[in-house]
Amino acid sequence: MARSIPYLISIVALCVGLGLFAVTLVYINLEETLASARQLGLALPIILLPSAVWQLLRTWGWAISFPDAARPAFGRLFRVRLAADAISFFTVRGVAGEPLKVLLLMDRCPPQITTASIALERLAVAIMSIVVAGLISFFAVTRLSLPQWWHTLFGAIVVVALLLLPFLAFVARRRSGDYLGRLVAAFDRLTGRRLGTRRVVKFVLEVEDVLLDLVRGDRRRLVILVWMPIVSYAVMATEVWIVFWAIGQPIGLVEGLTIETFARVGSIVAAAIPANIGALEASNAAVVAMLGLTGGGSLALARRIRALIWAMVGLALYPRPRRPVR
Repeated sequence: MARSIPYLISIVALCVGLGLFAVTLVYINLEETLASARQLGLALPIILLPSAVWQLLRTWGWAISFPDAARPAFGRLFRVRLAADAISFFTVRGVAGEPLKVLLLMDRCPPQITTASIALERLAVAIMSIVVAGLISFFAVTRLSLPQWWHTLFGAIVVVALLLLPFLAFVARRRSGDYLGRLVAAFDRLTGRRLGTRRVVKFVLEVEDVLLDLVRGDRRRLVILVWMPIVSYAVMATEVWIVFWAIGQPIGLVEGLTIETFARVGSIVAAAIPANIGALEASNAAVVAMLGLTGGGSLALARRIRALIWAMVGLALYPRPRRPVR
């Protein structure tokens, strides 16, 4: 029986994740982690608060990415986002989740608009997250005593962030015309083909038109999409601080932001691993150990519990379209 490419990627990634999980168990202090489980359980409502704020912020950023006249209700977007993230959590991230958002909103919004809104919100989060990560990495390299390997890693993040700044300025400036449309038209002229008449290409070009209209039409939207990832970043760094506070080992601001930065990078690299198994534990525990702190296992445990809770909430709130869609 033939297997799909996402399925094969999931199997390979899952094996890698299980390997990382086993290695993490060897290096973390299991006794300390289990001893802190009771403290984490008592503080769980407080630990979940930053992630709840993060979910609301990301949904708000997605809602802003829709045109005013075609924006679905916030409650619907919240349920769709949670459901799609839950499905992505257990599969190859993005391969299932992003198309599912389009499908679940098919009865509320044209797919071209939904696709453009997803692309705009994702683009804003990706660019600004890397820029913030680069800034934090700069402070980590200059203010913390790090091993040479970690200096190289955080230095690379700084370089990537600096390279993205011109791209951010290019996207934000006002210009007329499209880009993919011109490329397709030039290709058709050179080859004599009619690539622009194909259904998939037409859909992509329509999405580009909507996306460019959203970027160029409302400066307030861009301002919100720039600041939303920054605030979201700070919120999730607060989660790190709360976990260490709960286990009686408070940390500083720079340490909390550094841990969140590396954990995010690890999450992006391990996006193909179902449930982020192993990668979540390894990325959080490794950076905590690198900083000379204890409690990496407790942080990984708290974030694993939080991820599972939100995945279950997403599945419980899974919305159904009001009418069947193709």
